[in-house]
Amino acid sequence: MDLGELSTSVVPFVAAAASAYGGAVVQRATDTAVDSGADATVSWGRRLLGRLIASRRGDQVTSAVEDLAEDPADETSLTLVRAQVLKALTDDPALAAEIEAMLREAPTPGDRYTITVTNSHGFQIGSHNVQTNVSRPQH
Repeated sequence: MDLGELSTSVVPFVAAAASAYGGAVVQRATDTAVDSGADATVSWGRRLLGRLIASRRGDQVTSAVEDLAEDPADETSLTLVRAQVLKALTDDPALAAEIEAMLREAPTPGDRYTITVTNSHGFQIGSHNVQTNVSRPQH
């Protein structure tokens, strides 16, 4: 995977952890205790962040994530986290390979749902989608 794509893939997990833990995000990421109350995305963010904090660029990643924790929706902070993650991955190919392997096991961030539609006409699920609807009349 391209390092730019890899760093971009890490950010939603780290942002979820920063949002969930706020100012304690770095402490939570380095704590070895499992957080049973965290959802899957936050848990993976915690694991990924813990590994990044332990890297050679850990101080820079830590600083960027602490800024993000103050306002998880701040685009500038998100960009800074991505940039620091990219630098960490670029500086350490072994770290990049490890993070890529971790991301292959991680759940897809965001909502997941299954929908079954029976005997319906003209339905849409989600947004910005392309779909083909085939409905058969009942006999």
